[in-house]
Amino acid sequence: MAISQTRLTFLFAGKYNTNGDKYTQFSKSDLDNLSHVTGFVVGVTGDYNVYKTGPFTDLIFDVMEQVEIVAQTGKPFYIGIPAVNFDSTTYTRRSADYTNIKSNYIQQIWSQISANSTYKNLFKGFYWTNERVFGTTNVSSPTSNAQIGLLNDLAYTIRNDTSLGIRKEFIWSPYLGYNSTYYEINTNIGIIANRTNIFNTVFLQSNYYFTPAEGAWNGSSGIIPQTLDMAVKSATDNKLYNFAAKGNFNSYSVVGGTKTSNTKIALNMEAEDTLKGKQSTYSPYYKTACAKMKVPLLNGSCPFIFYAGSYNGIVKSNLCASIEGFYTNGSCVLP
Repeated sequence: MAISQTRLTFLFAGKYNTNGDKYTQFSKSDLDNLSHVTGFVVGVTGDYNVYKTGPFTDLIFDVMEQVEIVAQTGKPFYIGIPAVNFDSTTYTRRSADYTNIKSNYIQQIWSQISANSTYKNLFKGFYWTNERVFGTTNVSSPTSNAQIGLLNDLAYTIRNDTSLGIRKEFIWSPYLGYNSTYYEINTNIGIIANRTNIFNTVFLQSNYYFTPAEGAWNGSSGIIPQTLDMAVKSATDNKLYNFAAKGNFNSYSVVGGTKTSNTKIALNMEAEDTLKGKQSTYSPYYKTACAKMKVPLLNGSCPFIFYAGSYNGIVKSNLCASIEGFYTNGSCVLP
């Protein structure tokens, strides 16, 4: 069997809290230790309150500093887009957010990327940072949900707008549903993935690793363990499933009834520094996820991204060893 040719890993740059604390920058030697990683996503914080609507000048500086080091590896990379304030079902900033992100972030990043031939050759596209959408979604008119409408607008700018000339990929890694709104979360993600061409690739987070932190499903809240199998099946079949009905975790159905998009369904392997610091608690969940995700990894056709926290996880807690083990042959290596 041939291992997947897309084996990405998240790095993070910029501030991660409103106090101004920043992610530690990865060095070239740090990245060289990830020899089985095929590319990187230079992500940014998912906390909207850190950067809000900008200005993004400092963030762009920090991101491009990390890009300079990533480019020295010769491996391709994606760049994260600042989080938008989606934490509401009443979202009215579609036009304002689109104009702001396009003009003050995407175009500013692209001007620096396109001016450097090395960066331009290695740059694969942009990563959408928000990990879910809110509200209801109509399968026959997904963009009537204003949040999905914003994603569609940005996708055109990134993927298709010939006047800007970016013409790169747009990728996403949403979390599958947990707690009381799990079914609606999965439905929204599924309609985006199955019925639109907004994203080139959607890397699914099962959240299974985080069960000790969030709690196991108790009938009204927590992580649903069957979500892990559903994520693997979605990636294997290249169509996003939801549970057949609320409360029925033993069977699945294709969201929207059928998949009409060209979007590739992929997987996110998850861990954090807790895999070292609280190993006895978290390692059983990591090992279970590792064993199940090894199958599509070695099947060759499923792209992967590995979330291992930031520098503190990958370097300080040695999750580099876990990433390397998994991306070498699907091995479950504890840090």
